[in-house]
Amino acid sequence: MSPKTGRPIVGKEPKNKQIALRATETTVKKFDECAKITGRTKTDLLEDMVNDLHHELTGK
Repeated sequence: MSPKTGRPIVGKEPKNKQIALRATETTVKKFDECAKITGRTKTDLLEDMVNDLHHELTGK
């Protein structure tokens, strides 16, 4: 049996999609600062923000 290749799955599902966006330098600095203060990855922060907004808008 050959070994698995690629990045290991962290969490419940693979992170195999990318999001690219344009932002102001100020927004990027704030985002970087939030990641540094919390000690979390920017991906984790973004996922939490999206989940919180989705819950607020849909109640799910």
